[in-house]
Amino acid sequence: MSLVLFGHLLGSAMWIGGALAGMLFAFAAREEPPIIRAGMFRALARLHTVVIGIGAMLVVTTGIVLSMWLTTNGDADAMREPRLWVMVVAGLAGGGVVLFVGLPTAVKMGGLAVASNDGHLPPAFEMYRRRQAVVSSVAGVLAVVALLAWKVL
Repeated sequence: MSLVLFGHLLGSAMWIGGALAGMLFAFAAREEPPIIRAGMFRALARLHTVVIGIGAMLVVTTGIVLSMWLTTNGDADAMREPRLWVMVVAGLAGGGVVLFVGLPTAVKMGGLAVASNDGHLPPAFEMYRRRQAVVSSVAGVLAVVALLAWKVL
């Protein structure tokens, strides 16, 4: 079970750390010319698929395994803890947002991040960039709520 807990903590670090790195990367891209921005946003799409997505998937799957173990082998009173349920609900909601909204948006944004001959990005790119910013913010808040739920509540 300690291997599953390690996977859970590793996934949390990948998800939250990757999201913080992506946020810093997106802020830095604002001041670059469109051709460089296009490359930075293609790299950002890879960050979402390789680090953040895998981290969120690892957190969700190991969280389900840990919850099942706690239900069958662990302390039955622990399943009555409201803070555990805050962690479970926030983690599943945040993971769902990342996996089912954030990843497809990041892939689409990365595919559109190609500067034209005059150096401008396509108009649809901006729509996906804004959507990704909102989705990443929501998922990040849910991840932090899930992370802090056990210690704070």
